[in-house]
This record gives sequence, structure tokens and C-alpha cells, in this order.
Amino acid sequence: MVSTQWPNLLNLDPETFIALAYLIIMIAVYSIAIYHFYRYIARRDCFKESKREHKKAVGFCKYFFLYPFVAMIFYLGFSGILIALTKTETYTIYEILSLSFAVVIAIRITAYYTEELSKDLAKMLPFAILGVFLVDTSYFKMDMVHTRISSLPENLTDIIQFLLLIIIVEWILRISLNVRYAIFPKKEEKDIEPKT
Repeated sequence: MVSTQWPNLLNLDPETFIALAYLIIMIAVYSIAIYHFYRYIARRDCFKESKREHKKAVGFCKYFFLYPFVAMIFYLGFSGILIALTKTETYTIYEILSLSFAVVIAIRITAYYTEELSKDLAKMLPFAILGVFLVDTSYFKMDMVHTRISSLPENLTDIIQFLLLIIIVEWILRISLNVRYAIFPKKEEKDIEPKT
């Protein structure tokens, strides 16, 4: 439990200094990980557009074969954050998995609307959880985290179903985007020829 009385930084004993250094490093590492994670998940196009001859076929293969692995990382990332940092008595493991699913789907839908909104949504939950954890460290109990992780195999069917739904929703969004571009073509930027 974090003491409510702040120690004098000039007179820190080694134990307090190590505890503070550990806390600083953990917050920094968590924040850096979330920064890179949310910037990737919030992009509408998870993969760079191919410049090869058959770019539509390459794009289809990327979203058909590679995207399931990306979706799994998104989903497991949010689930891991919630498993570790949500109040132990508040949510069951199934509720945590459902909440992670809902967050990932909402982020992906908003990415197709505007990436700025998607970025805000993707970083809101992890940083809000960090803020709550810093205010009340009772939210994190290592034994409860172990219990939740050990109960994950019992929820394997639910995890697979949620992953499949995330992939299906992404495919629907990609198809809808392509249909939209077929009806209303993207405005291509014209190269400006230099004056001679």
C-alpha cells in the first residue's frame, strides 16, 4: 500500500528509493507499451498498402491470413490489462473477456470513421485503469491475477468466439470500405508538374 505521507527525497533510505524507482520504471514501461499499442490498433489500415503488381490480392491475403494474429494481439493485450488491473471482486473472467471484446470492436469501428477518435478511445481505457490503480493499489492483487490467468483455459471457447467475431467484424468493415470506394472513388492526389 502506498503511504499517504511523502518521504523527503533527500533522505531516502535504500528500500524506499528502490520501491520508488520500481514504481517509476513500471509506469514508464506501461505508458510506452500503451503508446505503441494504441497507435497501432487505432489505425484503419493495419498493414501498409502493397506496391506490388497484384496489390488487391496481396491486401486480401494480409487481412485474411495475417489479421487474425493481429486481432489476437489486440484482444489479448486489452484482456491482459483488464485481468491485471481491474478490481478483483468487480468482474468475472468472462465479463473481462466480454469487455475487452467490446473495446476492441469499438476501436476498430471508430478507426473506419476517424483515426483520431479511435486513438482517443484506444488510450482512454488503459490510462484510466492506470490512474485508478495509482489512486487505489488494492485493485491489483497478484494472487487474484494468478487465479484469473489459471481460469483462462476454462474460457478458451469464449476467447476463440470473441476472436472470430473480431475478425468477422474487421472483414465486414474492409468490405464496406471497398464497396464505398467502388461507389464513391477515392480522390487521388494529382502530381503537380513543375513549370518550365
